[in-house]
Amino acid sequence: MKTEIALLREMGARRPYTDSRPLEIVEAELDEPGSGEMVVRMAAAGLCHSDLSVINGDRPRDMPVALGHEASAVVESVGPNVTRFQPGDHVVLIFAPSCGHCVPCAEGRPALCEPAAAAAGRGSLIGGGKRISRNGETINHHVGVSAFSRHAV
Repeated sequence: MKTEIALLREMGARRPYTDSRPLEIVEAELDEPGSGEMVVRMAAAGLCHSDLSVINGDRPRDMPVALGHEASAVVESVGPNVTRFQPGDHVVLIFAPSCGHCVPCAEGRPALCEPAAAAAGRGSLIGGGKRISRNGETINHHVGVSAFSRHAV
Protein backbone atom coordinates (compact mmCIF):
# COMPACT_ATOMS: atom_id res chain seq x y z
CA MET A 1 0.00 0.00 0.00
CA LYS A 2 1.04 3.62 -0.44
CA THR A 3 1.74 5.76 2.61
CA GLU A 4 3.53 8.97 3.50
CA ILE A 5 6.65 9.01 5.63
CA ALA A 6 9.02 11.60 7.07
CA LEU A 7 12.24 10.47 5.44
CA LEU A 8 15.69 11.30 6.78
CA ARG A 9 18.31 10.72 4.08
CA GLU A 10 21.40 11.91 5.98
CA MET A 11 22.40 12.93 9.48
CA GLY A 12 24.19 16.09 10.50
CA ALA A 13 21.88 18.79 9.13
CA ARG A 14 22.66 22.30 10.31
CA ARG A 15 20.41 24.05 12.80
CA PRO A 16 17.86 25.48 12.88
CA TYR A 17 16.02 22.56 11.29
CA THR A 18 13.25 24.91 10.17
CA ASP A 19 15.84 26.24 7.69
CA SER A 20 17.82 23.09 6.79
CA ARG A 21 14.68 20.88 6.66
CA PRO A 22 16.37 17.49 7.16
CA LEU A 23 13.08 15.58 6.96
CA GLU A 24 11.28 15.19 3.66
CA ILE A 25 7.63 14.10 3.47
CA VAL A 26 7.46 11.52 0.68
CA GLU A 27 5.19 8.81 -0.62
CA ALA A 28 6.49 5.30 0.09
CA GLU A 29 5.39 1.72 -0.37
CA LEU A 30 4.44 -0.26 2.72
CA ASP A 31 4.55 -4.05 2.44
CA GLU A 32 1.91 -6.33 3.89
CA PRO A 33 2.49 -7.33 7.50
CA GLY A 34 4.40 -10.53 8.17
CA SER A 35 3.69 -13.11 10.82
CA GLY A 36 2.91 -11.47 14.15
CA GLU A 37 2.80 -8.00 12.58
CA MET A 38 0.03 -5.54 11.76
CA VAL A 39 -0.53 -2.39 9.74
CA VAL A 40 -1.46 0.62 11.85
CA ARG A 41 -2.67 4.14 10.96
CA MET A 42 -1.02 6.76 13.13
CA ALA A 43 -3.28 8.84 15.33
CA ALA A 44 -0.58 10.88 17.08
CA ALA A 45 3.21 10.94 17.27
CA GLY A 46 5.58 12.75 19.57
CA LEU A 47 8.88 14.37 18.64
CA CYS A 48 11.48 13.50 21.22
CA HIS A 49 15.14 14.31 21.76
CA SER A 50 16.04 10.80 20.54
CA ASP A 51 14.63 11.70 17.11
CA LEU A 52 16.67 14.91 17.11
CA SER A 53 19.75 12.90 18.14
CA VAL A 54 19.38 10.81 14.99
CA ILE A 55 18.96 13.93 12.86
CA ASN A 56 22.09 15.59 14.27
CA GLY A 57 24.13 12.35 14.21
CA ASP A 58 24.59 11.85 17.97
CA ARG A 59 22.62 8.59 17.71
CA PRO A 60 23.79 7.12 14.40
CA ARG A 61 21.41 4.97 12.37
CA ASP A 62 21.60 3.47 8.91
CA MET A 63 20.16 5.80 6.29
CA PRO A 64 17.65 6.39 4.86
CA VAL A 65 15.25 6.02 7.77
CA ALA A 66 11.58 6.75 8.45
CA LEU A 67 11.86 8.51 11.81
CA GLY A 68 9.61 8.59 14.87
CA HIS A 69 9.25 6.21 17.80
CA GLU A 70 6.50 7.52 20.13
CA ALA A 71 2.96 7.09 18.84
CA SER A 72 -0.59 5.95 19.20
CA ALA A 73 -2.39 4.33 16.29
CA VAL A 74 -5.39 2.37 15.08
CA VAL A 75 -5.00 -1.16 13.72
CA GLU A 76 -5.86 -1.30 10.00
CA SER A 77 -5.04 -4.96 9.25
CA VAL A 78 -3.32 -7.90 10.88
CA GLY A 79 -0.86 -10.43 9.52
CA PRO A 80 -0.75 -14.16 10.13
CA ASN A 81 -0.58 -15.33 13.76
CA VAL A 82 -1.92 -12.08 15.24
CA THR A 83 -4.59 -13.06 17.74
CA ARG A 84 -4.65 -10.25 20.34
CA PHE A 85 -5.58 -7.42 17.98
CA GLN A 86 -8.09 -6.77 15.25
CA PRO A 87 -8.82 -3.90 12.85
CA GLY A 88 -10.18 -0.88 14.70
CA ASP A 89 -8.28 -1.51 17.93
CA HIS A 90 -6.48 1.49 19.40
CA VAL A 91 -2.83 0.80 20.28
CA VAL A 92 0.24 2.50 21.69
CA LEU A 93 3.46 1.71 19.84
CA ILE A 94 6.53 0.77 21.82
CA PHE A 95 10.11 1.29 20.72
CA ALA A 96 11.42 -1.41 23.08
CA PRO A 97 9.62 -4.60 22.01
CA SER A 98 10.54 -7.91 23.58
CA CYS A 99 11.00 -11.40 22.18
CA GLY A 100 10.06 -13.11 25.44
CA HIS A 101 12.88 -15.66 25.08
CA CYS A 102 16.30 -14.04 25.50
CA VAL A 103 18.01 -13.86 28.91
CA PRO A 104 16.81 -10.33 29.82
CA CYS A 105 13.24 -11.19 28.77
CA ALA A 106 13.32 -14.45 30.75
CA GLU A 107 14.60 -12.53 33.79
CA GLY A 108 11.65 -10.11 33.63
CA ARG A 109 13.60 -7.26 32.02
CA PRO A 110 11.95 -7.04 28.57
CA ALA A 111 13.11 -3.45 27.99
CA LEU A 112 16.63 -4.92 27.65
CA CYS A 113 15.61 -7.49 25.02
CA GLU A 114 18.71 -8.40 23.01
CA PRO A 115 16.99 -9.28 19.70
CA ALA A 116 15.01 -6.03 19.86
CA ALA A 117 18.18 -3.98 20.39
CA ALA A 118 19.87 -5.75 17.49
CA ALA A 119 16.85 -5.14 15.22
CA ALA A 120 16.78 -1.45 16.14
CA GLY A 121 20.45 -1.16 15.21
CA ARG A 122 19.77 -2.77 11.82
CA GLY A 123 16.72 -0.59 11.13
CA SER A 124 14.47 -3.64 10.94
CA LEU A 125 11.46 -4.96 12.80
CA ILE A 126 12.08 -7.43 15.64
CA GLY A 127 11.15 -10.27 13.26
CA GLY A 128 14.00 -9.20 10.99
CA GLY A 129 12.14 -7.66 8.08
CA LYS A 130 11.91 -4.20 6.62
CA ARG A 131 8.51 -3.20 5.24
CA ILE A 132 9.09 0.30 3.80
CA SER A 133 10.50 1.13 0.37
CA ARG A 134 10.56 3.99 -2.07
CA ASN A 135 11.34 3.68 -5.78
CA GLY A 136 12.92 0.28 -5.13
CA GLU A 137 15.09 1.52 -2.25
CA THR A 138 14.60 -0.11 1.17
CA ILE A 139 13.89 2.39 3.94
CA ASN A 140 15.00 1.61 7.50
CA HIS A 141 12.54 1.58 10.38
CA HIS A 142 13.35 3.85 13.30
CA VAL A 143 13.53 1.48 16.30
CA GLY A 144 10.75 -0.66 14.82
CA VAL A 145 8.13 2.09 14.88
CA SER A 146 8.58 4.75 12.16
CA ALA A 147 5.91 6.88 13.77
CA PHE A 148 6.38 9.89 11.49
CA SER A 149 4.34 8.04 8.87
CA ARG A 150 0.70 7.87 7.93
CA HIS A 151 0.83 4.05 8.21
CA ALA A 152 3.44 1.60 9.49
CA VAL A 153 3.96 -2.13 10.05
